[in-house]
Amino acid sequence: MTEGHAVDTLPGGTSSPPPTPRALIVSQYVKSVAFAVPAAPGVHAAPKGMPALHLDLDVDARQVEGASSLFEVALILRCRGNAPAGQGPARAVFEADIAYAALVSLHDAPPAALEPLLLIDVPAMIFPAARNVLADLTREAGFAPVLMHPVDFPALYRARRPT
Repeated sequence: MTEGHAVDTLPGGTSSPPPTPRALIVSQYVKSVAFAVPAAPGVHAAPKGMPALHLDLDVDARQVEGASSLFEVALILRCRGNAPAGQGPARAVFEADIAYAALVSLHDAPPAALEPLLLIDVPAMIFPAARNVLADLTREAGFAPVLMHPVDFPALYRARRPT
């Protein structure tokens, strides 16, 4: 073993491990947002409990045109708050549709690492900010903030991946 080196190499071998694939966030932003309170102002005049929530989450990733290592990854959150059960037919008291995105630069990523980086790692990094946008919107609209639990992005990826 030579001084200053932690690993000896065999003849013809390499002393450095392969580089680790990584995603660097260049920018994060609200790509689009729509929020509606269809029953306003009546829904605020006589509040009758917490709305029943229905939440959908999706991930979209696409390469930026003309840039081989730049990708846009978007978390799409769709949340509908329905009138509490027992108050007639299900009607929306609010509807939110948010696309929160990140511009990401990938480094040392072989093709096999692209999907996991773009559909698991990056969404996990930007999820807290997207969750805050939804909570702030619902709070500013006069409702209790929607507080989303953490999402298991690896499980979501496995569930949606064709076998």
